[in-house]
Amino acid sequence: MAEIGVGVIGLGRIGAFHAESLRNRVAGARLVAAAVAPPDRERLLAVGAAPCALVDDVDALLATPGVDAIVVASPSSLHHEHILRVAAAGKPLFSEKPIADSVAQARDAVAAVRRAGVPFQIGFQRRFDPAYIRAREYIAAGSIGTVEMFRGITCDRIPPVEFLRTSGGLFWDLAIHDFDAARFLTGDEIAEVHAVGSIEVEPRLAEFDDVDYGIVTLRFASGALGVCQASWRAPYGYDIRAEVHGSLGKVVAEVDEKIPTRLYRDGGMHVERHDQFTERFREAYTAELQAFVDALQTGRAPSPDAADALRSVEISDAATRSRREGRWVRVGE
Repeated sequence: MAEIGVGVIGLGRIGAFHAESLRNRVAGARLVAAAVAPPDRERLLAVGAAPCALVDDVDALLATPGVDAIVVASPSSLHHEHILRVAAAGKPLFSEKPIADSVAQARDAVAAVRRAGVPFQIGFQRRFDPAYIRAREYIAAGSIGTVEMFRGITCDRIPPVEFLRTSGGLFWDLAIHDFDAARFLTGDEIAEVHAVGSIEVEPRLAEFDDVDYGIVTLRFASGALGVCQASWRAPYGYDIRAEVHGSLGKVVAEVDEKIPTRLYRDGGMHVERHDQFTERFREAYTAELQAFVDALQTGRAPSPDAADALRSVEISDAATRSRREGRWVRVGE
């Protein structure tokens, strides 16, 4: 099959990671060019860190010969704009989450993708992680019986405040992965949520009504319950897990150890943990891009798709409004 030439919008932490994957680890893909702001372009060129040809803006990237598909890895506040421009150009696209920073813009982006008829995949890498895949297989096979309860937790080190000002908030930027994992693992829809939050790490979050600790109670369409816990505090290393309880048992997706070796001494047990999400999900990030390229080459619809992207935003929005208004909020209300 012919290689898929890929252009990347943005070479920040995740954009650079995707570019490196496309260049070295994704079969059938060829990294062609990346669109970066002029100051970033000058910095990358000065230190010899450009992974491919660099252009100044999205229009130049879309016009670059050999660019068949686009990876959107720009700041969250720009996803809506960039998705609309890529869809209008008729190119398949993979986008980092969230699809937009408001429900209205998310619906607009989904409509644009559907009007253009272009393949679209949203970046929920946990769906491509071996632990989450195996857990989903157990649940789908009925190994734990009827799903009755979900628990997800994500703790990470807090990003710079200037990033958080435009990230959408704790539930949009961090817990959104747990919301999608809940849907993926249980095969059920989250119907309504109730959220609380507090500021324990960064007082400046109060300036834009955000929190750094949050707990969201979920009620699924089936009547099952769930809880998602998220925080911007993880001094011991990146920390995530998912647990699903059923009528016959439970399944847990959890990988704490970076290396599966434990040292036992008089001071207790010692393990080396994952420090960054790009370490923990290195294989999954590659696998999601591989799935996107494979779908384009075979004509299959990529997954997770635009509907999954929109649902995750609707849940995140409901959780944010619930925290602010102190009430249960129906998803999509």
